[in-house]
Amino acid sequence: MLLSRDVYNRILEQLLAGELVPGQIINRRQIASQFGVSVAPVLEAMLLLEHEGLLETIPRKGTQVRLVRTEDVLGQFLIRDALESKAARLYWNRGLKDNAEDILDFAAQVDTATQDLLEDWRLEILFHKELVSLAGIPALTAAFDKTMKLNLFFSMTRSVPEGRNAGRDNHVLLIRNMLAAASADEAESIMRTHVWFAKEHLLEGLDQI
Repeated sequence: MLLSRDVYNRILEQLLAGELVPGQIINRRQIASQFGVSVAPVLEAMLLLEHEGLLETIPRKGTQVRLVRTEDVLGQFLIRDALESKAARLYWNRGLKDNAEDILDFAAQVDTATQDLLEDWRLEILFHKELVSLAGIPALTAAFDKTMKLNLFFSMTRSVPEGRNAGRDNHVLLIRNMLAAASADEAESIMRTHVWFAKEHLLEGLDQI
């Protein structure tokens, strides 16, 4: 199990780094040879990646890196919206206020990112996971983890139109607005606006993949 998890992590890194690209066929024997392991842990890892939506099996063709389709990306945004907005309703008046100082410090770290790099996106996702976890519902956090893995893959494989940056909202301002929200409805609306901020950049970039 530990070996298959290691193989899983290594393939995931290749996917996020663009070393494995959408539509590319994945040969389990080649992966096994590359990593110096047997085929069995590679198969386990690939099955998990397929379950998470990062790989897909095509009849008479094999397993390939998932193609990035506009409808799939929109679907993931809708899922993220539902998860984060629901979480915001639950934590805005307690968990957020109780941890405001630490969350604001974390938000400031996220806002220092000036480049569209994998580690920048990971830090931002970790920040949002921290917010979701304030709701105190493990199943909600686990669902967020799963959907954001796919969101990260989509973000790293898209091409941003020339002259446009990835577009990140201000996270310190997000938290300050959430702290000032007068109701759960307002907190939910603030989070929803943040989640959808500048997503047109990603959707435009899909045409270039």
